[in-house]
Amino acid sequence: MRKIIDIFKNIFLDLFSMGKGFVYGFLMVGLFIITCAALIYGGLFLKNLFF
Repeated sequence: MRKIIDIFKNIFLDLFSMGKGFVYGFLMVGLFIITCAALIYGGLFLKNLFF
């Protein structure tokens, strides 16, 4: 019985960590896209401002 409880506990912890990694991945990709867009926008804005 103890072995079965340990197996279910490990499965739950694995699923929980997979969910956290999935959300973290989405946040990091979103942050990367926002940062790249801001850099491109800033570069084009400065180009139009000076030239």
